[in-house]
Formats: sequence, C-alpha cells, structure tokens
Amino acid sequence: MNKTPVFYCQLDYEDVAYPSPKDGFGNLSNNGCGPISCSMLIENMLGVPFPPEEAAAFFLECGARADVGTNLYVGAKAVAGRFGLSVRDTKDAREAFLFLREKRGMVIANTYGDRPEDGYIGVFSDSGHYILLTGAEGEKVRVLDPMYRPGRFDIPGRAGKVRMEGSLAIADFSIVASDCRNRPFFLFSKEEPND
Repeated sequence: MNKTPVFYCQLDYEDVAYPSPKDGFGNLSNNGCGPISCSMLIENMLGVPFPPEEAAAFFLECGARADVGTNLYVGAKAVAGRFGLSVRDTKDAREAFLFLREKRGMVIANTYGDRPEDGYIGVFSDSGHYILLTGAEGEKVRVLDPMYRPGRFDIPGRAGKVRMEGSLAIADFSIVASDCRNRPFFLFSKEEPND
C-alpha cells in the first residue's frame, strides 16, 4: 500500500447506534469492530465510500449484529455480495498469510484476546476483536486496527511487537496468528467465486 490508507477508529463513533438484538445495547464504539473493519476493507480495496454509519446500518439490516459484537460469517457474505467480491473463511493462519503475500486481496482476522490459562496477552485486543490485514511483505503484515489510538501497543505484553506508520500497524504475522489461534480469517478478493 503506497498511499495513506483509509482508517476509521471505532472510538470516534459512540453516537452511532449498533443495538444488540438481545437487549438493544451497543454502539459502534463498544461493538463496532466488524462493520468498521468492513468499511476500511471496502474503501481501501475498492476505493468506494462505505463509511462506518452506512456499514452499521447495513450490518443491522442483513442480520449480522450478534448478541455481543458481530457475526462476520453473515456480514462478510453480505458485504461481498453487495460489492461484487468473493469471500471465504478459514481457520488456517498460514492460508490467510499466503493469500495476503500473493496479493490476492485483504483479510479480516478475528482475534481471541488474552488467554489467562496459558499466560498469553493479546497484542491487538484483550478480548474478541476484528482487525483488517491489508497486505504482507516477507514475514510482516500491515494491519488496520479499528481500536487504534496512540499508546495502544505500549502496554506490557504488547510493547515492542508492533511498529506504527501513522495509523497502520506493522507486525510479524506470527503475532497475528498467535492472537487469532483457532479463530476465523475472512479472505476477500476481486476473484470470481469458485462455486
């Protein structure tokens, strides 16, 4: 990515409702990493507008809003259909990495967060969270984290694992793979679907 990527921080969208079907709670600030990752995906990959407010409304309409957070299995297919993209999901981190390195498209990864049972501290989140992987070079990946604010990667357990270029995070893919252990990666491309 040579130009400055489009970046949205979900913390700027507390006033945009994203209500849970369970109890009506929620806004993009506290539950919007899924739609905002999709906003950044579409705007960076296709260069067409898909602002967070529009993404939130679309995710509510297509039924991707879950009781907590977002069901990206539903949302990814709906977004791909709307914008003429192909999408597939995998829990194979290496497959997602090769997809990026081969420049076939972009990937939304679902981080797990902290794993107290084995002392693991999540780098991109302390709980479930979606991040956008925009590309890879060598063993490094470029990441747009919808929760990024200066200082986010300076806390113990995260410090020294991510290098920032503006709002773009650069990290070894092994860090992303560790954060996303047994979690899905959603691979978006402009290729024709296989089925």
